[in-house]
Amino acid sequence: MYKFKLSLLALAMAINTEAVAASADEIQVYDEAINKIGELNVDIHMNYIGSGINTPDYDGEMPAHHSFRITPEFAYGFTNNLEGGLYVPVLRGGDGNWYSELVRPRLKYIGDNRGHGFYWGINFELGPCTIRTCEQRWNLETRPILGYKTDDWNLTVNPIVGLALSGNSHIPGFSPAFRISRRATDKTWLNIEHYSDFGNTNQMRSISQETYLTADTEVLGHDINIGVGHGWTGESNKWTIKTIFNIPL
Repeated sequence: MYKFKLSLLALAMAINTEAVAASADEIQVYDEAINKIGELNVDIHMNYIGSGINTPDYDGEMPAHHSFRITPEFAYGFTNNLEGGLYVPVLRGGDGNWYSELVRPRLKYIGDNRGHGFYWGINFELGPCTIRTCEQRWNLETRPILGYKTDDWNLTVNPIVGLALSGNSHIPGFSPAFRISRRATDKTWLNIEHYSDFGNTNQMRSISQETYLTADTEVLGHDINIGVGHGWTGESNKWTIKTIFNIPL
């Protein structure tokens, strides 16, 4: 009970500070991590765009500039290889108003080889979302997970493909991400994360390129990822702060 109260206190402190927090519901590269069978937890994703895109790409889109997102992600291990998740996103726009987004499920599979050497997996996310954050109501994201891990290094690539299930255009989009991680201590890893958006696969171009310096460590006995990102193209958010705080349930 004492640890649970500390977790709630830490969460409340994080939610009430704008210095910790960006455009996507989650800014994360998926690696070999997965819940064990019967394990339930929640990751609190918090992203804040201090300097970002201020012009909507389509009618109804909320500009990313000064937006703040809190997304609890509940995850449950169905087996030691299969995990289900549920996103419950909340958004605060640059105008200071709060909005609740639509709940989205996901399903992740990770192969058995997770300790050393090559590992692989795949994640599917089915998304209803509002016009504030997506041009189309229904979307499907397929995220392959490819990596190589040693005692001190972890290299991971997510060649993500997104597809709009509603609307008139059903051309896949390509937005790969990768992470290079180096162990600093027994409990801390230092990472370089990079997120790209090349748009639709029929006319690919470099739309967005964002690089993050992050760290994975422990706070109050719980895993936390924290970092800052910078955009390199005119259609990228210039400065973003993100955290992911894990609470076992």
